[in-house]
Amino acid sequence: MNKSIIFCWLFLCLLACQTSHKITPVSQENSILITRDNVGPIKKGMSIKELKNTFSGNHIKKLTSRSELAGITTDNYYIYNDSSNLLFIVSPEQKNDENSRIARIIIKDKKLKTKSGIGLTSTVGEIRKAYPKSEFTPSVDNIILYIPEIDANFEINSGKLAASTWNDTTGIIHASNIPPSTSVNTLTIVWDYSARNLTEKGFWTNLTHRFTNWVITQVPSMIILTIIFIGLLRLLRFVIKKIKKTAQRRIQLNENIDANEGNKRIETLSGILMGIGNIFLWTIFILIMLSKFNINIGPLLASAGILGLAVGFGAQELVRDFISGFFILLEDQIRTGDVAIINGTTGTVEKIEMRTTTLRDASGVVHIFQNGKINTLSNMTKGWSAIVVDIRVAYKEDTDHVNEILKQVGDELLKDNAWENILTAVDLWGVDSFNDSSVTLKIKLTTKSGQQWAASREFRRRVKKAFNAQNIEIPFPQVCINTGYATSPFPIKLTEGQETTRKNPQ
Repeated sequence: MNKSIIFCWLFLCLLACQTSHKITPVSQENSILITRDNVGPIKKGMSIKELKNTFSGNHIKKLTSRSELAGITTDNYYIYNDSSNLLFIVSPEQKNDENSRIARIIIKDKKLKTKSGIGLTSTVGEIRKAYPKSEFTPSVDNIILYIPEIDANFEINSGKLAASTWNDTTGIIHASNIPPSTSVNTLTIVWDYSARNLTEKGFWTNLTHRFTNWVITQVPSMIILTIIFIGLLRLLRFVIKKIKKTAQRRIQLNENIDANEGNKRIETLSGILMGIGNIFLWTIFILIMLSKFNINIGPLLASAGILGLAVGFGAQELVRDFISGFFILLEDQIRTGDVAIINGTTGTVEKIEMRTTTLRDASGVVHIFQNGKINTLSNMTKGWSAIVVDIRVAYKEDTDHVNEILKQVGDELLKDNAWENILTAVDLWGVDSFNDSSVTLKIKLTTKSGQQWAASREFRRRVKKAFNAQNIEIPFPQVCINTGYATSPFPIKLTEGQETTRKNPQ
């Protein structure tokens, strides 16, 4: 018993599946009738896929045609009967999309007529009598008699009419000059799916259909494109990271290249490459996504070209900034991390871009310079660095002895493993100037890039300790005051900050 029930259930399911794909047959009356929503067996809102289910494959032929005037390519489906007679020419809203709905039907079958008996065999007089609201509109080669009641266009060959019927200059049609007995050539039904207000049912039906069609056809490809785009961004970061590691490895293996200098160069160039790559990928991705939303990117590209030309003429300063930034990078003038003086401002280079260069000074203030307005640029940390140290001693000291002590301090600093940043021995320049209360000696320290300030501070610290050990006086300002005593030929010496209370007896 159970087996019989199961068998019957399976049989009914199979029968339902077989009948579910069949199209409901059209009555004989409707199969030859033209209305606002039907053209024989073709219904308004029917898709090309449903049209193929209505007619067998032997009755449908697809041809693609191009309109020379409109400049667009459309799909045309030719429908034939069993006797190979052409019945309809059907055009969808969108080409290469079987889910697209039928937008236009050119009727070739003379049996198809409206409820008023109007069809291809009707004359102009019969059409206007049956549909008083009909109106004449000019076309390229024909005159169209439009019937609003059924959205139908009857085309009339203007070549068979008198010259007074159609004024080629003004385009005005003199309907009274068209004989009522004039025959028509073509009958076209145009279906417009747009609704005029939100309360119409057709508006929401059309919106739902279009949105569903767009989701089915476009969303999967958009998801795939987004995944590919994210993958390309990750690939770009991976490739630049690999290039950085490879370049850093080669710098470490090459003894002739300073590692710190090479890393600055690599960081600067990798940042520029990352920026250019991101701009390129984002531009391509946005253009493709716009095309998926049926936005024609051709005018956008043309507008971008015109905008670029306008920018080239109007934004000369911007172009100058980009050109200057390009040569700053090409000539390796400064790198990220360098200490530079730009237009008199000293700071550490934080960022180098095609348009601007960013400095941060010792106080933490950020300075941004347009590359085209950089008049003076000094790099204090490129390759190697140096600093000149001024040492002042009293006039009573032996400068030769002082030079020996300075050289001894410099040699000790050079041999100290904690100060490997010093490249060469100190360069003693000797006595440089005589001051009010001191003699100035100059010493030059040569260090690795950016280490000159730390080395000079350590050198001064050690010099101070050495001078204290050798009792070498580091002078301070002194002031001599004449008290005016006649009996005292010597003035009283006062150190800075002291004062005398002795008064002149006179």
